[in-house]
Amino acid sequence: MDLFSELVSTVQSDQTIGAESSLFPPDVVKLAVNRAYRKVGGLFRWPETEDAKKTSTEANQEYYDYPQNWRPESIWKIKVDGADYGDPLVFKDYLYEKEHNFPAGLQRMWASQWRRFFLYPTPSADGSFNICVWGQKIVDKLVNDNDVTIFSYSMTECNDAIVMEAQAILKNKGEDTNANAMLNGQALQIVTVAFGKVKQEMSKYQRTTGEWAMPDFFSSRSTGLRYKIGQF
Repeated sequence: MDLFSELVSTVQSDQTIGAESSLFPPDVVKLAVNRAYRKVGGLFRWPETEDAKKTSTEANQEYYDYPQNWRPESIWKIKVDGADYGDPLVFKDYLYEKEHNFPAGLQRMWASQWRRFFLYPTPSADGSFNICVWGQKIVDKLVNDNDVTIFSYSMTECNDAIVMEAQAILKNKGEDTNANAMLNGQALQIVTVAFGKVKQEMSKYQRTTGEWAMPDFFSSRSTGLRYKIGQF
């Protein structure tokens, strides 16, 4: 069950829905599958939705819009003309530092504010695709029968969760429900366990050594009966 057509067919089969159904015609089932896919895809920051884009600096332009299909507050890295702008500042801290004449020793800084990002110092010239940003996109809509989800062929249990959630959406059709909430508890549990496994695997590649070398200022080595402090 990897293709869009297979997800739709499974929902129809489980709910005993035929193509001739007036209550749940194929277009309604496809819409429910896509709604369920958007929910599951947006529940966590899946590695498959990490993205990178380029745009151009504009002279005297401090802030720039996010790419259209990116999640808000998701940019985590920026380079301009090949220079890394480091870790982002909280937006209010960015404004504070900017208003206080830019702290000495800090060459550049940036911040994200919902679906815009700010650069300082402000670019002084027009560029050509010289801003590179890394962030998180939303999952693409399933349109064609052969379209696949980000979970197809690798995390197929999440496709099962999408089917369950699509069925829950259809059952709640017409009711006043939270459009962003997962309606099927079993689907939520499947997806949560799947992401937990992803995080566990990703932890293998995270930095395990500190950035600072720490000398042994308070050594526990002893000479005779006296302990000597600060043996490096």
